[in-house]
Amino acid sequence: MPDIHLSCAVMAHPKRSRAAYHLAASLPGLAPQVVLDPEENGPPATLRTARAAWSAMPPNATHHLVLQDDAQPVAGLTDTLHEVLVAHTDLPIALFCEWGSGTGSMARWAAMGGFGLAECVDSFIPTVGLVLPAETASALVEAIDTFDPSEPDDEMIARFLESRGQSAFVTVPNLVEHDGDISLVGNDHAMGSRRSALLARPAESVAKEILYAPRLVPFLSWQRARAAGIRWNIAKHRHEGHQALMRTELERVGVAHASLCESLDRWADTAIGRSLEGALGYGLLHELWTVAAALAVFAPFPHNDFPSRPASHWARPLATLGPGGLRTVAAEVAQDPRLNQALGDLVGAGFAFGVSSIATAPDDSKSSPSWPAGMANTLCREAPTKRGHRNSS
Repeated sequence: MPDIHLSCAVMAHPKRSRAAYHLAASLPGLAPQVVLDPEENGPPATLRTARAAWSAMPPNATHHLVLQDDAQPVAGLTDTLHEVLVAHTDLPIALFCEWGSGTGSMARWAAMGGFGLAECVDSFIPTVGLVLPAETASALVEAIDTFDPSEPDDEMIARFLESRGQSAFVTVPNLVEHDGDISLVGNDHAMGSRRSALLARPAESVAKEILYAPRLVPFLSWQRARAAGIRWNIAKHRHEGHQALMRTELERVGVAHASLCESLDRWADTAIGRSLEGALGYGLLHELWTVAAALAVFAPFPHNDFPSRPASHWARPLATLGPGGLRTVAAEVAQDPRLNQALGDLVGAGFAFGVSSIATAPDDSKSSPSWPAGMANTLCREAPTKRGHRNSS
């Protein structure tokens, strides 16, 4: 068993120092060091504080954890994280992913399939809580000085790992929540509330198996409120620059758009459907329904694992899809408990339609390169390399 020495820093702007010291005090087992922005009166930025936080790693550490001051760790974080690091000593590991991201979709799939880590697929790495092996953390500190100091730290770290042929992986469930509503750099206005896609419950463990990303990851674009998909380059461990439209991708694998709309129309004609359509309008219902169906159709593991109707096992990871996807366009609906329940019903029914569509799609469509290749496509990749870290144990 590897000997893990985990150090920890909490990064914060001086205006948020009270929250940072409170967070550090809540984690006595990690003895976090609070690191404040070295330029209190400088322009709003995270990279200079991130550099200081990653530089705070002591010489004897095997891994370094950096938490942002608005992180909210779950109970038992230290012990659970230690178990994760023992199983995956070489991986960059995020403890949080937000509910409207492509990585959030990966986390939902991972929970459905019994995986404990999911590959991060967005153009940023969720840095609310991030652990790096010591060698990677040291290299990151050196690399930061070569990047534009105004670049957000989550985007810079994504590009840094990409340059090394590495991916980051998020724990499923998440071990950190994000308070997500107040941002000194304006993210709350642009991106809305950013909550966990799937937060751990008390004493909930993290499985050892890793879910690697397939070539297409559906999500609801918070910028356009459209059912979109991240195109993932499996060989280079990075996302492609352009997004896919899920309506087109579903039709490519034999799920006719007319059939999708007919199924949605039937659901929308129920009492709960009419109430939600009155609050959101048909267009947003359509986009959420499309994403939910696509999550079933493009799931990167055998589809016969899905029941004919979504059970509670699928309902929990799907529950945050609606609020996360709508957080910038219909936040009041996402925060209304009654309508939130309706969103869960909509997503569950859309997912069930996707499950049924798999069995009824034409045989010739299933040979398309976009049709999911099953478990082998996601787990049985090339042999692990030191730089690529393709460890699936």
